[in-house]
Amino acid sequence: MRKKLLAATIGSLLLPVGNLTFAAESGFSIEEVLVTARKREESLQDTPLAVTAVTGQSLEERDMTQISAIADIAPNVNFSFSGTSSGSGSAAVVYIRGVGQNDFTPVTDPGVGIYVDDVYLGRTLGSVLDVVDLERLEVLRGPQGTLFGRNSIGGAISLTTRDPGEELAGKIRATVGEDQRFSIYGTLEVPMGDNLGAIFTALRKTRDGYVDRNAGGGDDPGDEDVTGLRAKFVWTPSEDLTIKLSGDYTKEREESAPEVMVDFYETAQFPNFYNANVFGNGAPPGCAGGGPLTNPGCANDQYAGAPYDTWATLSQNDVDQWGLSLQVEWALSDVWTLKSTTAYRDMDAQFSRDADATPFLIFQTTDDYEQDQFSQEFQLSGTFDRMSVIGGVFYMEEEASGPELVEAIIAPAFPMYIGTITDNENWAVYGEMTYDISEKLHLTAGLRYTDETKRNDPIAYAVRGYATTPSLSQVIADGVQPFISRGYRELEFDEVTWRTTLAYDLFDEVSLYATISKGFKSGGFDQRHTAPRANPATYEPETLILYELGMKADLTDTLRVNIAAFFSDYEDMHVSANPPDDIGTVTVNAAEGEIKGIEVEFTYVPVPELLIEGSLGFQDAEYTELDPGLTVEVTEQDDFIRTPELSWNLSASYIIELDSGSRITPRMDWIYKSEIQYEPVNNKDVEGDSYKRLNLSVAYEFNDNLKFSLGVNNVTDEEYIIAGDSNGLLGYSLVVYDRPRNWYLSAEYNF
Repeated sequence: MRKKLLAATIGSLLLPVGNLTFAAESGFSIEEVLVTARKREESLQDTPLAVTAVTGQSLEERDMTQISAIADIAPNVNFSFSGTSSGSGSAAVVYIRGVGQNDFTPVTDPGVGIYVDDVYLGRTLGSVLDVVDLERLEVLRGPQGTLFGRNSIGGAISLTTRDPGEELAGKIRATVGEDQRFSIYGTLEVPMGDNLGAIFTALRKTRDGYVDRNAGGGDDPGDEDVTGLRAKFVWTPSEDLTIKLSGDYTKEREESAPEVMVDFYETAQFPNFYNANVFGNGAPPGCAGGGPLTNPGCANDQYAGAPYDTWATLSQNDVDQWGLSLQVEWALSDVWTLKSTTAYRDMDAQFSRDADATPFLIFQTTDDYEQDQFSQEFQLSGTFDRMSVIGGVFYMEEEASGPELVEAIIAPAFPMYIGTITDNENWAVYGEMTYDISEKLHLTAGLRYTDETKRNDPIAYAVRGYATTPSLSQVIADGVQPFISRGYRELEFDEVTWRTTLAYDLFDEVSLYATISKGFKSGGFDQRHTAPRANPATYEPETLILYELGMKADLTDTLRVNIAAFFSDYEDMHVSANPPDDIGTVTVNAAEGEIKGIEVEFTYVPVPELLIEGSLGFQDAEYTELDPGLTVEVTEQDDFIRTPELSWNLSASYIIELDSGSRITPRMDWIYKSEIQYEPVNNKDVEGDSYKRLNLSVAYEFNDNLKFSLGVNNVTDEEYIIAGDSNGLLGYSLVVYDRPRNWYLSAEYNF
């Protein structure tokens, strides 16, 4: 395969767009994107993996302000900003090729790993990152373990922030728009000597919510209120040594996720739910059997507010997180390079959820979430005449707690605190080798050994006799005895995973590859306990074997096509769902399954002024065998959650040069997703219909330094669901709709 430099240009202005480079005097042209998917810098087209790589500038061109928007570009990726049953708008739910995790608790690991500058984010909460001043974003589909520090069974999303340049430079970008949208961020690159430079980034964004809150006061859900800071120092004391020190801080003060109720119904277990004020004394006059929709005292479907109204009375999403990382890269010789990555992260969050979304206290939760983690990774890589190797050792420890206050009228035991204190350790040794059997034939083989220890202390306190609901610290100080507190229990898991790839350069511009790999995710404990148990439930690891065939081809100088076909054999699947006799979500080893699909990504430049790019994803997932002792009601007829069968996107940009030397670039992004399920026990109430979304924008580049953009997202005002949660025992169904049609205006100044 050919290898071109990413920054090959004609002229002084360079704007990367996806796999493209726009040079001021030549228009669009297909150029190579350099990626580090295999922990070494190489051409995307020479990487025998299913990888989508997007530059930070391209994300800004598309008005993609959060990492979750990558699902609109990368095939067979689903990314929601609202974790199931969390109430937080900062809980990432990521699925790649049907594999992920839909629970947010500190005892459930993500199925897709998210990395920032090689640092793994241990929890899904707080992982809906703002996309600001990135070098690039890479999405790797399929198990990632032989090269990444933490084993990721479904895939990985890797963000690389920019390093400072050698000259004083900066950028300011401000955006205003619909719903009082305002955001501004700036970067400043500062040389501090011949061998030391720094880059500083600051972000502030606010936006009104888009779901009307009709009860409880406060702001509307779906809002944004984020402050972020980041600094990176790069020191090169010699040609052989590079040291990078990074720090970041994010503060969010928002309302809960913009959930709306679509159905509220009486259940056999709780026939008096329509009595919104008193449990167990029969329905109030006029509300028997649900009551009329005209009686505001009856809790029924009159409070179904889809798509943009809610009567929830409880709302909060406060997140504070910060981190430090130190990366040292040392060229030991012309062959060997040693890299060390040391990182610490800390997060505190408080968030709440009014699960019935009515004006009455029927069922609501408030979480107080804390987590900190330390990780250390060493990598040794070597490049020889016909072979390259990389080996690593990874260690991570974390402590987390997530006590949850549950308030409900369904039983006298409520309110109660439930939760867990978690202490986890993970270490691994891994390595991968690529050997050039011939000039055209290349063999890659990788191996990993993972050892994990998970410790868990479940807690549950029934809180009665207080005039107002006390804090957990007050309950403990008052000597209230928990009905569950077993002390730390411990689970240990170890697994060997691997990857083997054979790649063949069919022509100079076309390569084929075949891959077989194994992924693994460890088991754990259940968090939610509402009744005394001797041993709260645990679950075992899940594994996946992936078979993949791929082609990467630059068919002409103006057309690039990458194709991957895959089959996954999924065993001991983790499914998080509600048992029929329990209000709490549990995670169980539910089934075995198969997932097969195909992915196509293309870039086409028919003339220098026109860029057309897009992707197509197809996936067919099914359960092949269910655990005979299954405690949740999943059946073989249920579809996998967050796994739409068909998705595609199509984008087009056209450069119009003006006599003044400035230019106008209109852009179109058209996105399609087929039907999607959001509950493992498929529920029509929270099933997402297929939709098409059209985004339009136009950019005016006044000169090399100044640029304006005007755009409209969701031009046709499509109403579509991006998350959902239901509880058959309690009788509610909630969903989250995406933001309706909205406009924005951005101004960008580079200096």
